[in-house]
Amino acid sequence: MCDQRLWRDVGKISPYPNTYASITQFDCTEVLAQDVLARVAGPIIPMGFSMGAIVALLMAKKAPERVKGLVLSSTNCTADLPERAVARLSQQAQVRDGQLSAIVRDELKPHYLSPATQGEKRQDILDLTFKMGMDLGPDVFLRQSEALRTRPALCGVISDFKGHMLVLAGADDTLCPPAWHVAMAARNPRANYVEIQNAGHLVPLEQPSAFRRTISDWLTNLKITPKQEIEA
Repeated sequence: MCDQRLWRDVGKISPYPNTYASITQFDCTEVLAQDVLARVAGPIIPMGFSMGAIVALLMAKKAPERVKGLVLSSTNCTADLPERAVARLSQQAQVRDGQLSAIVRDELKPHYLSPATQGEKRQDILDLTFKMGMDLGPDVFLRQSEALRTRPALCGVISDFKGHMLVLAGADDTLCPPAWHVAMAARNPRANYVEIQNAGHLVPLEQPSAFRRTISDWLTNLKITPKQEIEA
């Protein structure tokens, strides 16, 4: 339930063209990945946050010849956990009953941020995440929730990927803990793992400078020259 405003403070990551890819149109992650691939010319480096990283992995699976590198942030490569799948169905029923604002306010936002994100910055991010969720609306929530609930396991895609990979985690992320990211990076010898301090799940909003610098340095060291980078 984020839109392009998720990247508002990150700024330009590299000299290459950056393209924002919306992943709100379909209720299936594989269809979303195919849609992004069809809308953007390659070669590309998908940079995915949370659900966007799941879509990025599927892009690499579907078009390995086009995907020259991967940036995966705040995510999980497994299929939905059984307890999460049940919770999503409950949330979907509540949203259909007109309770989107309660779901976004009470069940999603409290788990997003690091304890280190305090004061006006914390309130600004909470306000933004609430506004993004409400602006996208109930139909997008239902599509994204169902796409996450039915997503395939993708850890094998990480293992099989032939390009270079950057795996990023917020040190205080309780939704997708750092340990998950360490395990993902360990699956591929070409993967780099970076843990960003004083950040929870919403690394691009909590620590945008560190997020941008980490990716820029990684690209510079690799000397990768994609036609486009994709943010999702």
